[in-house]
Amino acid sequence: MDVSRLRSALQESRTQLFALIRPLNEEQFRHAPGDGGWPVAAHLAHLLRVERVFVERTQAALREDEPAVASTRVHNDGDPALAQRLAVPQIIHGMQAARRDLEALLDGCDDGALERAVRHETLGRMTVRQMAEKMASHEVEHAEAVAAIIPGLPAVPESLPLIPAQGAR
Repeated sequence: MDVSRLRSALQESRTQLFALIRPLNEEQFRHAPGDGGWPVAAHLAHLLRVERVFVERTQAALREDEPAVASTRVHNDGDPALAQRLAVPQIIHGMQAARRDLEALLDGCDDGALERAVRHETLGRMTVRQMAEKMASHEVEHAEAVAAIIPGLPAVPESLPLIPAQGAR
């Protein structure tokens, strides 16, 4: 995948996720599913944290020769707590900022830069291209999980959504 296609995949995954969550209000974002799964806000906080990690790893891959990076899997357990500390608009703005950072890094890449890599302690060599592809596919996975949660959310009185419709200011 070239930079243009990577950017398209990232845009498509974000559009899919935001279309699902646009009509939700604060109560629905924070509602804990009865099956013990993550609330929607926890999925968003997780994606924010992971994208920030991918940005850091991409920066490292572009400036160093295959630096070693540690697994962050243990930190996933803290994502629901992070979601409780941050306001949903704060999470959304963080996600948008992290995506702008990732896209800016990709915009500076040619084919050679996309093949620069980090050495992950358990996954092995991960190129910049693979990290961007993984971010897009990971966001789609969470969008699918959020889509499964939405039918079980409580109906609440009509209120303003936390994410304005595209084009609204």
